[in-house]
Amino acid sequence: MPGHRVTAGDIAALRSVGELFRSLDQTYGGGHARQALVRYLEHEGEPMLRGTYGETIGRRLFSAIADLTRLAGWTSYDIAAHGLAQRYFVQALRLAQAAGDRPYGSYVLVTMSRQAVYLGHGREAVQLARVAQQGVGGGAPPVLQSLLHAVEARGHAVLGEVRACTASLARAERALETARPGDEAPYWTRFFDEAQLADEFGHCHRDLQQYRAAAQHAERSLQLRGKAYARSRLFCRVVLATARLGLGELEQACALGAEAAQQAAEMRSARAADYVRDFERRLEPYRDAAAVRGYRDRVAALG
Repeated sequence: MPGHRVTAGDIAALRSVGELFRSLDQTYGGGHARQALVRYLEHEGEPMLRGTYGETIGRRLFSAIADLTRLAGWTSYDIAAHGLAQRYFVQALRLAQAAGDRPYGSYVLVTMSRQAVYLGHGREAVQLARVAQQGVGGGAPPVLQSLLHAVEARGHAVLGEVRACTASLARAERALETARPGDEAPYWTRFFDEAQLADEFGHCHRDLQQYRAAAQHAERSLQLRGKAYARSRLFCRVVLATARLGLGELEQACALGAEAAQQAAEMRSARAADYVRDFERRLEPYRDAAAVRGYRDRVAALG
């Protein structure tokens, strides 16, 4: 396709493909979406970069390919191919830079910060979130500001920094409260809403062992969150199960955990399996209780 003239239609197609893979990833896990996405990038996306285009189309093209590249990294991260994921993220950052798309660059940094949280690298997670905040400055749409503060809070929670975490969560909450439906916000911030913020709160309180608050926020997130976000709901259900366990409500914890284990079995997501394993480790001290034996039987029946 060298010499191919890139059109607005080509860019619309790239965006649609991104939406398709995003929903596959959310519903069935990164393992279902990744290989097809990587092939699409290789055979359709990269040749477009070698095509001909003017400056405006060029910027939009780099932005769209940055989005697909970040998604390739995200799906790699979901199957625990962490080094590969980081290479995609760095590439996505370069493409966002070439597009002059600072907000999208900040989103890539947010994604890297999330990976750092998952790997337990709290300090790095906080630094990445702060670099993302500096990159967009104070003029960013409220929903993006909220996302950036929430992601920083997650890093503080991993480090057990209660005051810093609480301050970041308060900033995230304030920013989201000022967001209005008509606001000019990038399309990729759509997922960040009240349900997602409640989810971030739940995770933070769980990491800080504040189980009563963790349970309240996780329940709220599950009430608000649409069914399309299957993997996010699974993570939140495990957070709720962990909080119930921390509050000594063993039967409820096991019932929630078993639901999550059943969902994880239907996904190709190393992260989903990890959440369930983490919950099972927390069950160890209660392994002789009837509820835990019941949980193990239900999970064993999943094959």
